[in-house]
Amino acid sequence: MQISKKSVFDIAIIGAGINGSVLAYFLEKAGKKVAVFDGGGIASGGSGAAGAFISPKIAKGGDLKAISDEAFDFSLAFYNNYFPEYITSSPLLHLSKQASENEKVRYFKEHTSLHVNNPSEALMDILEPSSKDFESLYLEKSGVVDAKGICKALLSGVEFINEEVTELSCVVRDEEALLGCKDNIWHINDYKALHVCLATGAYKKLLDLPYIALRGVWGHRIDIETSTIIPVNIHQYVSISATKKGKAAIGATHDVHFHPQKNTQAYDIESGRAELLKKASQTIKLSDLKILKDYVGLRSGSNDYLPIIGSLVDVEKTIQKFPKILKGKKHPREELCYYPNLSMINGTGGYGFVLAPYLAKKLTDKIVKEKKIDKRLEPVRFFERWAKRV
Repeated sequence: MQISKKSVFDIAIIGAGINGSVLAYFLEKAGKKVAVFDGGGIASGGSGAAGAFISPKIAKGGDLKAISDEAFDFSLAFYNNYFPEYITSSPLLHLSKQASENEKVRYFKEHTSLHVNNPSEALMDILEPSSKDFESLYLEKSGVVDAKGICKALLSGVEFINEEVTELSCVVRDEEALLGCKDNIWHINDYKALHVCLATGAYKKLLDLPYIALRGVWGHRIDIETSTIIPVNIHQYVSISATKKGKAAIGATHDVHFHPQKNTQAYDIESGRAELLKKASQTIKLSDLKILKDYVGLRSGSNDYLPIIGSLVDVEKTIQKFPKILKGKKHPREELCYYPNLSMINGTGGYGFVLAPYLAKKLTDKIVKEKKIDKRLEPVRFFERWAKRV
């Protein structure tokens, strides 16, 4: 749809994966006029290929575990309360992949605030014998989300523009005086917005942000039909969903080397599918197996494994203002130069559907209510490291 020159969106979100979709949902509910751009369509990348399991991170501790625990509770409630038709609730059986992980699983069981138990003998009996050699835990509350379905539902009240963004630039207010706007204006192709949020994952960058440290991880999911009754979601070598009407899903972020914009050869779907089935068979026997559909896409994680939300540093202006920053001189974050009204939500990796609602609500509160974001998650942390190295 062509927008007139006098029409300006409050927020333009670039990327219609789970991060961009749920951010658009919260911003629209906050009364903002929102547009979401994606040339591939809704959930066309890594989000559409995700298993979309809503489960906690099994770890001993650390910042990511603490954030993931909060996000797990928030997001499970969010999906169940507002989009119950898009989540299938099932318990979770988590098993160590190898003996060296047993201690981590035991520690999690002993120190988590979540209600976990040891699985029953009857449940363990459905597994392949070798799986029983490892530590396990049983979580009553868990679920699987319909990846594409939830993204489309989240965007049902939002303007979706099915275009690849090729132009992204900010124009100062004087040049846009005729629009009557009191702020800078972002140009997104032929459209305009007061604020832009980047939710593009590990795909092509639209701005020169050399400090943002992202890693793409190729994801593959297959939907299957089987006569095997799987009563719970299972996480071990891969993630396997509980069967519903004889159907289940198997998925993993199992290829850290393939990138669709860097590799010269296309991804071998048959080989990837064979690997998923091989790993799944190490946990449970799938009888009368039939492949229904493959989904593939690039998931985006940060190099320090923590998600990324918040404002983005303007490298050129910051170096002009503080040239000695490249020689190791430190400056408070609030004194650095940032792009006006530009935010990012990224780096959620294999926990995208767990982290996205929690992070999007926090970014919405920052944009709408000017609430501060946890310093551990701000993109500026990467600028500080990058400047020190350069």
